[in-house]
Amino acid sequence: MKRLHLIVGLVLLMVLLAAAWFWLATPAQVDLADYAAADALVYVEFNDLADVARAIRYTDVWKAAAPITQSQPRGENRLLIAAARAGVAPIESVLFTRAQVALVVLGLNTSEQDDTLKVKPEVAVIAETHTTQWRTKPAAVEAVKRLADFAYGASTCTERSGDADYVECSANAGERKLIGAVDGTLVILGNSDNAVRSCLEVRRGARPSIRTDAEFLRSRSSVMTQQSLGFGYISSANSAKLFSWAAPLLMGMAPGDQQVQQLLAVSAGKILRGIAWTAVPAGGGIEDRFLFSLEPGVIARLQPAFETSERDEDIWKMVPGSFQSLTIYRSREPAAAWSSLDSAVALKLDALPAVLFGSLLKSSLLVYGISNPKEALAALSPPLLTMKPPAGAEGSVLIARVSDEARLRKSLQEDDGYVVGVGRTQILEGLQAEPDPAKEFAAVFADGYVIVGKTENMRPALTELRKGQATVTEEKKSVQDSARESTAAIVTYSNDEARLTNFISTLVMLQGRRLTSEEFAQLQNTVGRSSFAASETRLGQAGIERRTRSAFGQFSTFTSLLQPDGGGSVARVGPVGRGDWQTRVDSVARRQ
Repeated sequence: MKRLHLIVGLVLLMVLLAAAWFWLATPAQVDLADYAAADALVYVEFNDLADVARAIRYTDVWKAAAPITQSQPRGENRLLIAAARAGVAPIESVLFTRAQVALVVLGLNTSEQDDTLKVKPEVAVIAETHTTQWRTKPAAVEAVKRLADFAYGASTCTERSGDADYVECSANAGERKLIGAVDGTLVILGNSDNAVRSCLEVRRGARPSIRTDAEFLRSRSSVMTQQSLGFGYISSANSAKLFSWAAPLLMGMAPGDQQVQQLLAVSAGKILRGIAWTAVPAGGGIEDRFLFSLEPGVIARLQPAFETSERDEDIWKMVPGSFQSLTIYRSREPAAAWSSLDSAVALKLDALPAVLFGSLLKSSLLVYGISNPKEALAALSPPLLTMKPPAGAEGSVLIARVSDEARLRKSLQEDDGYVVGVGRTQILEGLQAEPDPAKEFAAVFADGYVIVGKTENMRPALTELRKGQATVTEEKKSVQDSARESTAAIVTYSNDEARLTNFISTLVMLQGRRLTSEEFAQLQNTVGRSSFAASETRLGQAGIERRTRSAFGQFSTFTSLLQPDGGGSVARVGPVGRGDWQTRVDSVARRQ
């Protein structure tokens, strides 16, 4: 009996020692913000990759695509996971279960060619592996080489040592490259020397980290929950900077005028605070939650734009059975909503910046041929819809109920000296109308509603309406039912099929397999049945809150950085030059 007690005691002691060792060997998390530069344009962190992977594997779309991707979710062995966290497993499993990862965008490089603006972000991925350098380095070097081959097709890699261990892979054709640095337990991967050097300097205390930003700490503590899969942040200064870079595109010109951009950035900084993002599993998919923080006075002025009206179910007859995207604006009084935007801007800005922002606001409706928003919106009743047809159109059209047809017709035909000139807008009757492609804009009145937009977008929209106005497709019914349930002031539905198929096929390729053409067609058919992302926009106490529920959330966007053509974006720039920009500003200023 004594021997039995001794054996039992020894077994218990071994179990306790093993448990203690597992506990001590499992690393504590660090704050990844300590490794990101304070002036980073965008910061995104993921503290548990296993949680992210688990959330994606158990989404409805991933499970539906499992027979095609050959990635059926399997039960998890908690003992093996614990062993990997403690470091007792193959290095790939150890790194996956232990690593904390952050993505930072440090700058944007632009180049203009003809009417296309190419944007290449300067990006770094930071991984705190919690694993010794001698174990981490071989796996990190191999990962950089495989990623370079995947992204570039073929690459040349070299290794060197200095203040850290480096591996650099360059595309055999072109100037693109990936640089990896291993410094202790930290791995940094960037698409430029500057991106990698920036993160190393922050780690070593030579540059301030984003954790020194008090607004960052407040945002993270306010939006993060126990269910959060990640967190993202753009500071007030950088949100204003990004706005100043993107705003000229709304007016059809390329960024580049430093004086205008500086004026926009300073002005936007008086309105915008930081932007925060987090994501949580929800309803068989992922829900992205964005908070666009605003100055308190601005929030109060925006209230009329978010006061909703009664629903108009008849307007759905003006929506075709298929579309790329659809946004519903439910402001009780469209003209009052527009005035509230003007009022919010005027509250914080001086005369010239207010004129500039007013011009930008007008640009959002100029694409539909509406040059006098206040007059046109006063002749419309809620809701207002913007719809992008499924094919043959680069832009969208505006759909609304008409409350004063004579006033609206007069507004659309006026030439106020701004952009729309005499004879550029055609006014037609009935959905059977065929807009003249020689005219830039078209307005079609039908059944008490109006559809307006550029002729090149109106033609496919009318074609789709004639083709399927009487048919309620499963796609349209699903969106219609969802819209009925929503109480948000702004609701958006976007066809996410291309992004979903790209995301799934990319992950399959990263696993070393390519989908066949038949498998890809099956995948398109599978995701097409549940490919719409739904967004709701509301005004909260801190600013504008936007929630988007989709299959994979922003995680499907991040993978675009891994594509051979990824790491860059393209924007189309219109023919308007800087001289025309100044004419616009002067013209608007004279009328204020």
